[in-house]
Amino acid sequence: MALRLSGPDHDNDPIRDEERKAELTEHLGELRTRLIRSSIYLVLGMIVMYVLFKPIYTLLEAPIAPILKLSPGSSFRFTSFTEPFFLKLQIGTVGGLMLAAPLVVLELWGFIAPALTPAEKRGVHFVAPLSVLLFVLGVACAYLVLPRAVTWFLSYMSEFPSTVLQQNPLTYTVFVVKLLLVFGLMFELPVLLMFLGKVGIITSALMVQYWRQTAVGLFTLAMVAAPSNDPGTMLALAIPLTLLFFASIGLVKLVEPKHARV
Repeated sequence: MALRLSGPDHDNDPIRDEERKAELTEHLGELRTRLIRSSIYLVLGMIVMYVLFKPIYTLLEAPIAPILKLSPGSSFRFTSFTEPFFLKLQIGTVGGLMLAAPLVVLELWGFIAPALTPAEKRGVHFVAPLSVLLFVLGVACAYLVLPRAVTWFLSYMSEFPSTVLQQNPLTYTVFVVKLLLVFGLMFELPVLLMFLGKVGIITSALMVQYWRQTAVGLFTLAMVAAPSNDPGTMLALAIPLTLLFFASIGLVKLVEPKHARV
């Protein structure tokens, strides 16, 4: 008659302990490998962006350059001899992070995927490409809005007729990068809602019930999060966020537990 292994003797089984240690060592080894690869992606991305600095800076400068030309005496101007270096370093670093982000997300997905059941994989296997796509859409939307935001701010120069704009390139680039990152991150709203739906914090029925309150909250969030704080940029962020929320109702319904569906 076979004996059932249970109780303290089973819990303290040295063979089982060795298997657990080996499994933990294997997971830690895989995590280290993926972290090393992610670090390599980040470094390579920074190098690529550093080498391609000129065309990238031209792209970032494009929204404001024509406006400066229309204003006599206005131009870009450094105020410190260290600023050109830090400007190039900043663009290389931030651009490298954005360039490597999709590969880092894939590494993360590759690490957690084996721990998921087939049903869980079916529910979230498209999250990685979806998050990358949404981030790119957010950055593209911010770039399209950027000229309008710059024009709105420069419109106040007419109230000071005896002045000209001597724009610091480093300050301008920080403003542009902040705008791009905020839009890119805010466009990840569907991914966040899918996660909350997956763990049971929200449901698609709840989202439908409180859509009015959520829309007001998203418009308020856009007012706070928009770096430029001009009305056009706020609306350009709030309206897509609201549309993404409504699109997320269907996505949440796909991943939420069956008992939460209506």
